[in-house]
Amino acid sequence: GACFGFLYARAPMDEATVRTRLKQWVRDHAKAPIPGELADDTPILERGILSSLDIVELVLFIESLRGDEVDPDTIEPDTFRDVDSMVRGFFA
Repeated sequence: GACFGFLYARAPMDEATVRTRLKQWVRDHAKAPIPGELADDTPILERGILSSLDIVELVLFIESLRGDEVDPDTIEPDTFRDVDSMVRGFFA
């Protein structure tokens, strides 16, 4: 209910802000050291930065950024390859 309404009451964010917020979330939840800067094309799952178990939490975060739910039937594993893929898959 009502206590979660604030998640969806935001104005749409610009792409640069979305990318920054996604990268910060990945850094905050990283399971492995991130060598240097986390680039928009750094393979997140392939390098073990996040595990597949983190994806559920990541989807909830993406929903809060989008201000809309993500349809689980439209999610492809490749969508979570890197920040570029997430932006294309969820914010295009």
